[in-house]
Amino acid sequence: MSRGRRFLTFQLPLILYLALIFFLSSGPVPSPKLQEVPDYYLHSLEYGGLYLLMFRAIHEGFDRKPGRGGYWLPALLTIAYGVSDEFHQMFVPTRDASIADVGSDAVGSLLGIVLLPGCRRLISVFRG
Repeated sequence: MSRGRRFLTFQLPLILYLALIFFLSSGPVPSPKLQEVPDYYLHSLEYGGLYLLMFRAIHEGFDRKPGRGGYWLPALLTIAYGVSDEFHQMFVPTRDASIADVGSDAVGSLLGIVLLPGCRRLISVFRG
């Protein structure tokens, strides 16, 4: 696979997801229905998805490749992005920063690790 195609396939989805998180955390919660959902659910799901995309970008797929940080490098990068997003929210008038949110982001990262085998099975089903 060419370098450009690898970027489009593996890294670009991650970059777009990171940009989406930044965009959504730059203003008020977009839906009254979302305000009814406990914050820790939203953070866990959001960062679980981020972990899966981070793992996929680093390993260029859902199978772990040696020398690329295993399961923990994507987890640490996911949590680091959660910390940076909370820092960003300190400067957004309708938002606040919270250590509990970072904890929920970390739980989401662990959720992503748990979901990896399911992603592998799902991919293998679609590939035949």
